[in-house]
Amino acid sequence: MNKHLRKISYIILAIGAVFIIATISINIILKNKLETFIQERLPENMIRSYDDITVESFGGSLSITNASLIIKNKVDSVEHTFINVEKLKISHISYWDYLFKNEIHIETISLESPIMAYYKDRVIPNPDTTQKGVFEIYKPILVDKIRINNSKFAIYEKAEDSTMLYSKDLSLELNGIRVDDETIRRKIPLDFKDYKAKSDSVFVKVGPYENLSVSDFSIKDRKAVFENIKLKTKYSKKELSKIIEKERDHYNLSLKSLSLDAIDFGFNDNGFFAKSKMVSLASPSAEIYRDKLVADDPKIKPLYSKMLRELDFELTIDSLKISDANITYEERVKVDNMGGSIDFKNLDAAISNVSNTYTSPDKTHLKITADFMEKTPISVDWNFDVQNESDQFLFMAQIGSLNANRMNGFTEPNLKVRLKGHTNKTYFTIDGNNDTSSTDLKINYSDFKVTILKKNGKEKNKFLSTIANIFISKDSEKKGDIYKEGTAKATRNKTKSIFNFLWISAKSALSNAML
Repeated sequence: MNKHLRKISYIILAIGAVFIIATISINIILKNKLETFIQERLPENMIRSYDDITVESFGGSLSITNASLIIKNKVDSVEHTFINVEKLKISHISYWDYLFKNEIHIETISLESPIMAYYKDRVIPNPDTTQKGVFEIYKPILVDKIRINNSKFAIYEKAEDSTMLYSKDLSLELNGIRVDDETIRRKIPLDFKDYKAKSDSVFVKVGPYENLSVSDFSIKDRKAVFENIKLKTKYSKKELSKIIEKERDHYNLSLKSLSLDAIDFGFNDNGFFAKSKMVSLASPSAEIYRDKLVADDPKIKPLYSKMLRELDFELTIDSLKISDANITYEERVKVDNMGGSIDFKNLDAAISNVSNTYTSPDKTHLKITADFMEKTPISVDWNFDVQNESDQFLFMAQIGSLNANRMNGFTEPNLKVRLKGHTNKTYFTIDGNNDTSSTDLKINYSDFKVTILKKNGKEKNKFLSTIANIFISKDSEKKGDIYKEGTAKATRNKTKSIFNFLWISAKSALSNAML
């Protein structure tokens, strides 16, 4: 090798050595600065630990293995939040943006197999958090993508069955994130452009009596799909009746899938808002039981219009669709039996404007079709204006041919009444509000007969049955009329539900038509 080439080789080796030494030195300096930041700049109420930090200054990346964070109250030092991460990696930090734009710009943050536990009952809010945020942001932080893989998340409360929420195999991706001094003070302390998520299992404690479970869900491109949803009362019917002081429904609900299209949520000047263009419920099945022997609940039951109007957040659902639903309602009124039931099968519903953000005269509109008691077609057209403070509504229904003895499974155990005959066609319209209703009804029926039963619910009370049938017209076609017509007014018992109000309104008009 000649002298000139040897000199070039030495220079290259020297430059390489300087580069390696500089890279190692910078990595050590950055690692020390990061460790100093973790130890000194994070709030004192955050306990942190990790196994190792690796810095790659040339690529602008760093990773932390087996990191953990424990957050405790500033007031009493009680620990309430526990986070463990198998690996935290921050990739491609932009030195240019840091030096010349005075902002921290990161391409990707990824968390592998994080586990988070949050104990709600242990938290004492810090009075300074609202003004200062959880911690101070010295420079705006921009992250192109945050990726969380295979996480477990749980929220606990102080109770015997303390798990409020649990999710496993949860993966989440956020894109276009920004955190600064303004966002850190919000309830959602960051801005983001879009997101996607999925999970294999979710459990939610809905309240002291019901639990909700979801087998899996996915959210992508502003569309969410939840599969195999179940809402169940965690006690048996008898057990629930023993532990509640006021009457309450016992639930066994399942749903094949729930989908939400074009979803959006967040906070605006009016607080939290949630939106969706379309919500679809596929093949819901509901078994609902109420023990009327338990004391009545004297609380006022608002109508649906008022419930929507007085939500503490803005809700906007343009359309809601229910397909192929089955509903069974069972009610126990007498001590000597477990009650009777009515059912709706093949129920389809199209509901528009499920919202408290629309303005009058836009209305919430429901169109429902179903098979009542297996074979009787029923259709409903129901509308109300959420912004109408008198809660005015119009409920129109059409009921097809009904063999009256199909109702005996409900009327015999609950009302001690046995029915016989056919109603061929029934129409009624209820024009009501929160106080009163006016009902118009017309019915075509034949061979109708009522049997009043004795207290044992089996033997016929001949005297009362004879008296009842004297007043009830046997057929609707007497005197040449095809339909019997009846009108009636009813006053709402505000401690009862809307369905009780619809029932007493229709029953009053039915009595006037048939007697």
